[in-house]
Amino acid sequence: MKNAVSELAVSSSIERPPGFLLEPFKWAIPDVIAMLRDRPGHLSDLLHLSRTRMHLIGIALAHLESIKIQHFAEILFRGSAEMILDAAIGRRPPGLKRAITVMPNVLMERQSYRTLVELLVEPPAARLLYHTFEIRDSTIRMMNDVPGPLRAALFSLHDTIGDMSSFSEGLRCISLRSGRISFDELVSELARAREPSQFLAKLKAIVEGLPLPDVLPPARVQHATRIDSSHQLRKLGKQWGNCLGNYVWNVEHGQCAIYLWRDARVQAACSVTRCGRLGWFLDEVRGPENADIESPDVDNIQNAFREAGIPPEAAIGSIAQIVASDGLSPPRRRRRRVRGFPPPADITLPDLDCARLANPTAAP
Repeated sequence: MKNAVSELAVSSSIERPPGFLLEPFKWAIPDVIAMLRDRPGHLSDLLHLSRTRMHLIGIALAHLESIKIQHFAEILFRGSAEMILDAAIGRRPPGLKRAITVMPNVLMERQSYRTLVELLVEPPAARLLYHTFEIRDSTIRMMNDVPGPLRAALFSLHDTIGDMSSFSEGLRCISLRSGRISFDELVSELARAREPSQFLAKLKAIVEGLPLPDVLPPARVQHATRIDSSHQLRKLGKQWGNCLGNYVWNVEHGQCAIYLWRDARVQAACSVTRCGRLGWFLDEVRGPENADIESPDVDNIQNAFREAGIPPEAAIGSIAQIVASDGLSPPRRRRRRVRGFPPPADITLPDLDCARLANPTAAP
């Protein structure tokens, strides 16, 4: 009777949307449901799942092929940390135990786990990760993308300034705006700063040395036409039921430009914003009544503007945060955990009995 009830519960979960108990698994929800459907006996394990095991499962699923996942259900739900790592990635990255204690209460992105394992093998990157107060997706992206000589400086600013994952792309934007200094030369110049305050001051000085944009962005960008008429902006805002009319002042004072994109697939209003000396950036892409535009169409629009020298505003986000900061070395914060239960003292999880591995249905 118990097995029949379990099978019924799992079958129902496949037919209906997953409940909030599975929300922390995010992208891994389909894999978790598939394992539970194949091995309903692990439903009780899900109820007692620790935060540590959740991240170990995330690491494993990020490295395993979908066709192999169900074969590892017993190990993932009941095996030790060592068994999970050996089965999924064939090694035990140094420092992973400490890293898991400062990860969020939900799974990180799939690629973040893969990149984390690679970074922990690099001694300089691993040393920085050992001393961070929190590891998020943005932390991993920053560590992976930022040139090695700048990692220590950026890492010291990460907790105070915020998401630094677009820093390298922002440096490339600065290089293009300057027209005289390459990306590698920028990195070398910034790497001379030994203290966070010196790093901030040097970067701000570089940005302040950029020339002011002396022209508006182009009148046409592929299927998009710039709307310079205040009357047309207000008229389009009324027709589309959005706030385009509120942009008139910004357009007239050279702070932004509004484009109307029209092709066979989509119509969209594109807001291009000036970010000081850094230039022009694509801010928002919205349809009539502020409707969201589907991802493939947004990507096409962003690529068209990027080819015209107008990258998405996210490209300069990290640099803009640094330039807007007060220029002081950020204070060292004490690590604070906000979670219902304290993490286990040891990452090692209960070992499986070898007999149960050979015969999962056997009684304990």
